[in-house]
Amino acid sequence: MVEEIRPFYPKKMKASIIIPTYNRSDLIIRSLETWTTQTLCSDDFEVIVIDNNSTDNSAELIKSFIEDYPNFKYIKELKKGSTFARHAGAKLAQSDFLIFADDDGLFNPTCIEEILKVYQSNAEIAAVAGKIDILWDKTAPEWISPYEFILGKLDYGDKVIMGTDLFLNGGLFSIKKSVFEKLGGFNPDLVGKYLVGDGDTGLVIKLHKDNRLIGWTPYAQMQHLQFVDKQGTVKDMGRRFYNVGISSSYGLFRENCFKVNMSVLKNILNSALHLLKKQVELLIFAKDKRKTYFSMMQRKGELVFFWNLRRNAIRREIKTSLCITVKKH
Repeated sequence: MVEEIRPFYPKKMKASIIIPTYNRSDLIIRSLETWTTQTLCSDDFEVIVIDNNSTDNSAELIKSFIEDYPNFKYIKELKKGSTFARHAGAKLAQSDFLIFADDDGLFNPTCIEEILKVYQSNAEIAAVAGKIDILWDKTAPEWISPYEFILGKLDYGDKVIMGTDLFLNGGLFSIKKSVFEKLGGFNPDLVGKYLVGDGDTGLVIKLHKDNRLIGWTPYAQMQHLQFVDKQGTVKDMGRRFYNVGISSSYGLFRENCFKVNMSVLKNILNSALHLLKKQVELLIFAKDKRKTYFSMMQRKGELVFFWNLRRNAIRREIKTSLCITVKKH
């Protein structure tokens, strides 16, 4: 159930902006600049940039940029994966409200202030999402418009709303620090070079299962920078659907307490059958080859997750995650 709420100006509240980055020297400064033009007083928020062991000149650029901004901090997280970087930033955060933001986003000047307004409107709100649009570097192909959601696009309309079933995307994801800690933060995403988890999606699922109230505001806005020659291709979109498949299999495995039981085996078989079906469709009679290809890649990702469990390092990492207890409401 989604209800409209009336936003109003909050009492004094502070926020911590947490930005993981990896080899984004071409974009990170452009993104950071948007956090220097916020309407909220700089004394009331901090920006923590977590360098996830970049190999380009990101560190040099970031350190030079933040010299003029006392409320900006730079740290380095050597363990690869956005979850490790985000958690390192959250551990350092001094505020009660966390705002996780991508390093390839441009944020409007009232972004922080509008998120805090939503929290102030209802003490039960545990997390807040903002509006995310896709900003292409040039005209994108027409076919990609229905798939922009997978690039992070999020839009619930022109009113501030709240509900227990709303979604948040990692590009602009705010949550109370106390709730973040209680729910165990983001789920794993990378183990070495292998994507094995469901990251920010997993945290959203935990919010839903815990029946937490989530707010959304169209007044906190992110423009997600995307490049047609890279993100606007069928190949890259297929990669993203493949990752969605891995994410969904991790979620299934986690809910079954990391055990290969009958429920998991049934889903593995179902994924295998659907993968075979989509491969046949793609070769013979698919009317929409792109849609069929994306569906095929998602099923492939679902299966690859379980195939990767043969690696000891991945099994060990997954076992460190807590089993979800599904609550009945």
